[in-house]
Amino acid sequence: MKTNASALNIQLNLFCPCRSCAYYQLPDNKITKDGVYRTKNDQHLRQMFKCGLGHHRFSETAYSGLFRKHGSFKEYEQVAKMTCYGSSADQIADVLGKDVRTIETWQRCISQKAERFHNTLCLAATLTVIALQMDELWSYLYNKNKQLWVFIGLELKTRFWFNFELGSRTINTATKLVRWITKQPPAKARWV
Repeated sequence: MKTNASALNIQLNLFCPCRSCAYYQLPDNKITKDGVYRTKNDQHLRQMFKCGLGHHRFSETAYSGLFRKHGSFKEYEQVAKMTCYGSSADQIADVLGKDVRTIETWQRCISQKAERFHNTLCLAATLTVIALQMDELWSYLYNKNKQLWVFIGLELKTRFWFNFELGSRTINTATKLVRWITKQPPAKARWV
């Protein structure tokens, strides 16, 4: 894998994440830190920012779907970890004492943020893709009669996962993965 060490320590430019702002996602808009605050659900301080051209403030959580979701960073982290361990939304809700719909919303927001982070990491790593391999594996949900197939697109040498698709073992599931990979612009991966 060819990587530039300085490319992995990139500083992303901040932008205004407020859709109602006339300067929404404008790259020339100077965003500055503007104090911190504490929520009633979280002991950790959260950063406030100021939109330079829009002259309004927003929280660091405005960069994710977790803005105004009334959870602590610890709860978000617990939901992410328990989801990775295979716990269902019902199980997580039971452990954390939250409503299942709240957990499902947090899971959705966390997964969207993780996907954006993964895509940014793919851009920063500047992988030179010599060969891309598709593979499949299966597991089951609740019992062995409910098989779940995972189709994976990975770079052959580094085993870096570009994307995956969950579903049944059909051509339709594999085609979804192939479509996603072939639709990616050349900036995401250089094909050799």
